[in-house]
Amino acid sequence: MTVADKTYEMPIQALTPQQMQSRVARFKELRFPPDRYPDSQLPGHVRRNYLVIGRGLVVEGGKDPMSAIPIDEGFQMSYVEAEPGNGPMLHNHDTNETFVAIKGRWRVIWGVDEEHSVDLDPLDVCSMPAYTPRRFINLEPGEGSTMGLLLAVQPGNAPNCEFM
Repeated sequence: MTVADKTYEMPIQALTPQQMQSRVARFKELRFPPDRYPDSQLPGHVRRNYLVIGRGLVVEGGKDPMSAIPIDEGFQMSYVEAEPGNGPMLHNHDTNETFVAIKGRWRVIWGVDEEHSVDLDPLDVCSMPAYTPRRFINLEPGEGSTMGLLLAVQPGNAPNCEFM
């Protein structure tokens, strides 16, 4: 493609500001279904899962009911908010899952018997390989908050999840 007398090998897509608005998610406007996961309201597992990008994880045959940016472009991105001591039950994915602690401290736990863990401070990253049972819990809330905030990213348009 040639643009302004320069040739590029990749195609160039022109988007208007109006078209780009469908690809912008504002944290303060994100919604979460309280029952996104079967354990999300059980004591010790209470959390808010905000699907930001993607169409949703396949959870035991279902699909996530809402996404801020519902696109199929090869990955899912979610925010998780939880009070200390809370996080999902042990589960397994057929994909990698990468965690970034945003606010507060988080513990990523793995293994069938939950025998291993690593603690994450804000902006620390843990990349969990596929087929490794995992869970995470908030250890400390973010400064000035009662909850921590974690970013989770998974490859694929419809990764599978199995709770253990």
